[in-house]
Amino acid sequence: MELELFKEIWNEAQGKQDSYVHISKDIVQQSATSQQKIITAIKRNLFVEVVIVLLCVSAIAVFYFTAFGGNFKEVSWMYILLAAGFLWYYYKKNKLLKEMQVTALKVKANLEVQLSVLEKYIRLYLVAGTLLVPVVMTFFYVLLFYKHIVILPAIQSSMGNMNFTLGYIVFSIFFTIVLYYLYRWYIYKLYGKHIARLKALLNEMNEEI
Repeated sequence: MELELFKEIWNEAQGKQDSYVHISKDIVQQSATSQQKIITAIKRNLFVEVVIVLLCVSAIAVFYFTAFGGNFKEVSWMYILLAAGFLWYYYKKNKLLKEMQVTALKVKANLEVQLSVLEKYIRLYLVAGTLLVPVVMTFFYVLLFYKHIVILPAIQSSMGNMNFTLGYIVFSIFFTIVLYYLYRWYIYKLYGKHIARLKALLNEMNEEI
């Protein structure tokens, strides 16, 4: 699902062409001004988010590089790779937002195409962020198993390895579901409500034509 969504984003971003729609200058000016404000708010949220993510990842990476006698350096590298992926996502979405700030007579046609791509970016963000939870949980479990480290010896010895593994899987699934809804709420607060405003703006422009 995630790969197909990425392909859709890539194809739309590469294949989009400039289209022109004749709208009165007053409507263009009002729409462009509203669009600028909304996009600026999204860009601001995106910038704040990337700063927070990089600070958190840096702190986690330094911690696992130095803690536990350096036995968990793999965790640091994993978070560094995740940060690199997030930076790529930030670059692509920020580039799209800059394009959406262009004000011209073709504003309506551009908004329709670019809004569709932006929605796919947000959906990809939600899917990838949700899938990362079981991936990270599995990574930690495999790493602990490979290094023969027991983090909860009392619980694991009383439950047995098989029951402990099943319990870990059930907890991971539950944790993923809970974080999915929290993550969806978080994305809506940061980006979803602004996208809804852009859609409303597009509907107003359609009504004026």
